[in-house]
Amino acid sequence: MCKELNLSKFQFIRVFNAHTGISPYQYFLNCKIERAKQLIEKNRDTYSAVAKCGFVDLTHLNKHFKSVYGTTAFEYMSHLN
Repeated sequence: MCKELNLSKFQFIRVFNAHTGISPYQYFLNCKIERAKQLIEKNRDTYSAVAKCGFVDLTHLNKHFKSVYGTTAFEYMSHLN
């Protein structure tokens, strides 16, 4: 993307942050967490969400999931009907 926009990596990060309020990495992480949430809703399985979304383990997913949704992935799954 940087080459397409004719920006250095650091310029791209600053422009992205200025327009979205978050870093490109945080955006990427938020997308992974949202995808994991969708998979948990669909499959009712946190471990498959970990594997399919590229998290190291359930603890790694839970840490980021909780920072976005205020609850762990397992607690979220437990409250689904």
